[in-house]
Amino acid sequence: MKPRLGRLLVCTGLLAASPCVATAQVEQWTLERTVTIGETLDDPETGLTWVGDVVVFDERLFVEQPRESCLRIFSLAGEFLGVLGREGEGPGEFGYVNGLGVRDGLLWAWDSLLGRVQYFDPGGEYVSSLRIRGHPTLPIIGLEVHAVLADGSMLARSLRDASQQAAYPDRPEHVIRLDERGSLRDTVSLLVGSPSVVRLGTTSGGGVGYTMLPESYRSQFSPHADGSGFVVLHREAAESAEPHTFRVIRFDASADTVWERDIQYDPIPVTSAWRLQHLKERDDLSAPMLRELSRAYRRLEFFPPVRQAKAGADGTTWLRVRAGVDAWEWEVLDPSGRPIARVGGSPQGWLKWAGTDALWFLEHDEFDVPYLVRYAIRRS
Repeated sequence: MKPRLGRLLVCTGLLAASPCVATAQVEQWTLERTVTIGETLDDPETGLTWVGDVVVFDERLFVEQPRESCLRIFSLAGEFLGVLGREGEGPGEFGYVNGLGVRDGLLWAWDSLLGRVQYFDPGGEYVSSLRIRGHPTLPIIGLEVHAVLADGSMLARSLRDASQQAAYPDRPEHVIRLDERGSLRDTVSLLVGSPSVVRLGTTSGGGVGYTMLPESYRSQFSPHADGSGFVVLHREAAESAEPHTFRVIRFDASADTVWERDIQYDPIPVTSAWRLQHLKERDDLSAPMLRELSRAYRRLEFFPPVRQAKAGADGTTWLRVRAGVDAWEWEVLDPSGRPIARVGGSPQGWLKWAGTDALWFLEHDEFDVPYLVRYAIRRS
């Protein structure tokens, strides 16, 4: 299918009503698949279970393995180097690790079960830890720390379960800032829009069934792994085929706005063929659940313009934009928010790390086994 997105137009400021000016020369980059890690679960060293955050630090790749309460460490060439952490409550141990980043030459890891951040030196040795105090209105269980900023403050979200998301789809989600002691400081952003969770009804076992839609207009939040700031993507639903906009905002380590861009695009309608294909793939659902899922699909008239926003390690912002019903490409914004490159042939995975010269994607095989792929960036 011929892409409809065309060239993106960028508007500065808060309102998209002002005239847009096409950006200067945008390069065409390509990606070359170079390294693969974890293609089989049979290997006790390289086989990956569920993958959380991925961080490149000190020329090594740290891979979060929440189910095993540890981090796997690899060279950038894919060689297995060891494991950091194990299940437990002592120094260097984890209850459930689900947050990872770098600050001041140290690797930090968030443990949502024990409610603490632990710091490690480049060699993987335990340095210190900080237990989150939170606030009486802020439950520690379900809290996710996404970033440790330059001043030691932390960005976090209090996650809602599937039943809450389905029951209150329009309720905003707060991105909060904790101070360097782990106490609640303020709110730095709101994530809005409809989430992708849908209630399907009662299962044969008497429980309640939920599912995740493949498309969502919910805002996205992506921190720079070094704590230099974060990016927020807002995707307001289009109501017609007329040109629409989505908004990208970059904040610095003080949570002050660095730049804000409204990017124009042509909405792409959701087709009957697309809906039918996705319904056919859900042969695990009962007839009543399929009817409920079909109703949810019918409410989606136009595809969200962006599938993923990822803050790069070098200050760039990577946007996976829709170029057709089943076509994607990446748009790359420089540290000032200007488009600098377009990358076609998007890998069918989730971007976990964006560096200056390479990207790490999480992909799955036909048996849903996860593995990581390193793609070298080839510039024109």
